[in-house]
Amino acid sequence: MSMTAFNKRPGLESALAAGEAAEERGDYVQAAAAYAQVAGEADPGYAAEGYFRLGRVDWRQGRYDHALTLYERARTAARAAERRDLEARAENGIGAVHYARGEYAQARASYQVAMERTDDPVLIGRFLLNLGVIANIEGDLESALWHYLRARSLFRDHNDRASEALALKNLGMIYADREEWEAAGDAYEQCLGLSELLGHRPMVANVLLNQAEVLVARQEYERAVRNCELSISISIDIGDEVERGEAYRWQGYAYRMAGNAEAAEAALTEALQVAQRFRVRLLEAEACRELWELKRATRAPDAMRWRDQALALFRDLGAKREVATLEGQSTRQ
Repeated sequence: MSMTAFNKRPGLESALAAGEAAEERGDYVQAAAAYAQVAGEADPGYAAEGYFRLGRVDWRQGRYDHALTLYERARTAARAAERRDLEARAENGIGAVHYARGEYAQARASYQVAMERTDDPVLIGRFLLNLGVIANIEGDLESALWHYLRARSLFRDHNDRASEALALKNLGMIYADREEWEAAGDAYEQCLGLSELLGHRPMVANVLLNQAEVLVARQEYERAVRNCELSISISIDIGDEVERGEAYRWQGYAYRMAGNAEAAEAALTEALQVAQRFRVRLLEAEACRELWELKRATRAPDAMRWRDQALALFRDLGAKREVATLEGQSTRQ
C-alpha cells in the first residue's frame, strides 16, 4: 500500500515537501520541524512517514541512538498502515544505524529483510547499494561491484538521479580500491555533476573527499587538501559532524602523503575525536590506521599503539583486508 492510496491532506503533504527540500539543502533544523508536524498525526501512514524522515535527519547528523528509536517507531506505524514499502525503508534505516556502529551482521540482516518487503525497483536498488557497501568493507570487491552496477542500472532506468549519484560514488570507491584511477575519477566527476545539479550539498561534501583520494594518487596534494577544506566548510555549514570528521581524516591522509607530518597529525587527531564522540567505529579505525602510518614513518615511540588500536577495531568490524595488511606491518620501513 503506497501513499497514493491515502486521502492526501494538503497541509501534511506541504510539510513533507518542505521538510524534504530543507533536508536536501542541509537545513536539518527546518527539516526536523516540518517532519515533526507529520509524525504527530494520528493517521499511522503519515505518522510513519514523519518518524522515518525524522530518523533519517538524526542519522545524517550522527545521532544514531535517537535515529534507531525513530526508525523503529516508523516501522511499527507502517505495519499498522499496511505500507510495506515504508516498512522496508524503515528496516533499511535500522540497518543503516547498525552499519554506522560497525554491526555488519545485523545491518546485512536488516537490508535483506527490507528487500523482502518491497517490489519497488528503486528501493531494491538502494538496498543493493547497502549490501554492496558491506561486501566492500569485508573485502569482497567483486560482490560489491556487482551490487553497485546492478543498483545504478535500476536507478538510471527509473530516472532516480539522486540514487544514481550515490551508486556512481560507490563505483568510484571500488575503482579506487583497484587503483583504477581514471575510472574512479570519471565516476566521481559524474557523481559530483549530478549532486551539484540536484543541489545536494551533503553529497557534494562527501564526493569532494572521494576525489581527494584520486588527487593524492596523482600526487596533486594541494588540490586534495583544498577539496577537504571545501568539504569541511560545507559540513560545518549543514551541521554534519560525522562528515566533518571524515573530511579531517582525508585531509590528514593528504598532508601525510605530502610530507607535512605536523598538519597531518592535527587533522587526524580531530578526526579521531569526532569518531569517538559519535561512536563511528569505522572512522575511528581509519583514523588510527593513518596515525600508525604517520608515526611509524618517523619511528615515533607510540607508533605501535596506533597500529594495535586500529587492528583491534578492524577485527571487530570484520574488515579482512585491513586486518591482513596491519598484521603484516611493523615499525620497520
